[in-house]
Amino acid sequence: MKFLLFKPIFLFKFVKNFLTQMVRIYDYYGLEVYFINKAELPIVVYARRNDTESAMSITFKNGLVDDIHFIPVEKELDPEDRELFHLLVERNISDIIKAWLDVFLYKKSVELEVIKSNIRSESN
Repeated sequence: MKFLLFKPIFLFKFVKNFLTQMVRIYDYYGLEVYFINKAELPIVVYARRNDTESAMSITFKNGLVDDIHFIPVEKELDPEDRELFHLLVERNISDIIKAWLDVFLYKKSVELEVIKSNIRSESN
């Protein structure tokens, strides 16, 4: 019986620890875009919906963005969400890099931006 009492506490600590390790930057109708709370180059940006996720790597050359590409993960987002994630990253690359610098270089917090407009219909 004691084991059952400790299990929810462990689960709560695990979830709390997991959530504090994420730096959420965008929410697009439930598609969450975030960094893992770890300063690393190349910059890796994640997106998740429910129990699926995808990751993209942003590489640099001579101080400029060189490449943005998907990194394989275990349970990938469906093709439509992957396309939305790719659009979000491409259209907001400067803001994503700024958010990464704010968090990992300047130790500033960033606010989650909830995007409510249709990103497919926006002109760039």
